[in-house]
Amino acid sequence: MKNARALGQALYERGFNVLAEHKGFTQSHVILIDIVKYGDGGTIEETLEKANIIINRNLLPWDIKEGRHFMHPGGIRMGVSEVTRLGMKESEMAEIAEFVKRVVIDKEPLEKVRADVVEFRRDYQRVHYCFENATEAYKYIRVR
Repeated sequence: MKNARALGQALYERGFNVLAEHKGFTQSHVILIDIVKYGDGGTIEETLEKANIIINRNLLPWDIKEGRHFMHPGGIRMGVSEVTRLGMKESEMAEIAEFVKRVVIDKEPLEKVRADVVEFRRDYQRVHYCFENATEAYKYIRVR
């Protein structure tokens, strides 16, 4: 929850409409952002993916009433489980928020942000918090 709250705060400080501010932005590992100020959730999901940032589009409670389709909703959802397993802490959430801002708000070239994301991620190649050893991330262990 610490990482999710830190990410929510960092995105909020950068101009994103992160929901549930009154609850510290979340009470789980997920935050929800009303993204209509910058486009629709489906398009932003695809754009961020091109920069190596994986998020999900997400319907907001009022989207259907406002005529939005589930493929292009008004929201995006970001979870921190994966980055937490890779050993990232609250300080890295600010860096992640900055990458998202660079793509969505600043409209920086996706290739530049993608390269910076790859470089940032280079120090996080071991899975923590899931196994007793530091198994290389995504390396599958053969069981019999």
